[in-house]
Amino acid sequence: MNQRFLSSTFTGTPIIFLHGFLGTAVDWELVCSYLPDYYCIGFDLPGHGDTPFTENFTIDIPYFHLVGYSMGGRIALSYAKKHPEKIASLTLLSTHPGLKSAEEKKQRLQSDAAWADLLLKLPIDEFLLRWYDQSIFKPFVPDLSLRKKQDKVELAKALMHYSLAKQPYYDIDGILVGEKDVKFRSLYKNPIIIPKASHMIHLENPACVANIIRERISR
Repeated sequence: MNQRFLSSTFTGTPIIFLHGFLGTAVDWELVCSYLPDYYCIGFDLPGHGDTPFTENFTIDIPYFHLVGYSMGGRIALSYAKKHPEKIASLTLLSTHPGLKSAEEKKQRLQSDAAWADLLLKLPIDEFLLRWYDQSIFKPFVPDLSLRKKQDKVELAKALMHYSLAKQPYYDIDGILVGEKDVKFRSLYKNPIIIPKASHMIHLENPACVANIIRERISR
């Protein structure tokens, strides 16, 4: 995977950041700007940015703090479950715990397949407008300039491979959720609420997210 160093500090236990669908490691620059004394590394996930799609996701670092947002949060959660000995701490942002019933998973797979089909058929500009018109993102719209440069075929592969329909259900807590993200707030009994934010909390309120990460890795 393409690795980007997001800070000038290269000592101590690193913090690995995993972005969401359509993003790249650059999405974490704002959060990391509030963590200047920490060793921050971002990855372009498979099928995103400069990383070609592959079904094999690995992090070749022996021990690290792990932070993931949305799809990247689900990847982080799965990775932490498989490799607990490598994880110093885990921080999940706007991350779905998983679907419980076979019917829910069937419907989600169909939905993701429909989105993947649109992604391949539509101009990337039009697809992005439709994607970010979903209620969980409103009223925030991210900078689309880097997202427009993505490879649509690679993105479609990633969307289907990392579909929520394929994720086990995890009973977890301590998830960071945006104040305006009604859907994801309803998934947890006691989420950590990030004020003045909807789904993309790391872009909408990076200072607050960074403060929570700092608290967790300092325990």
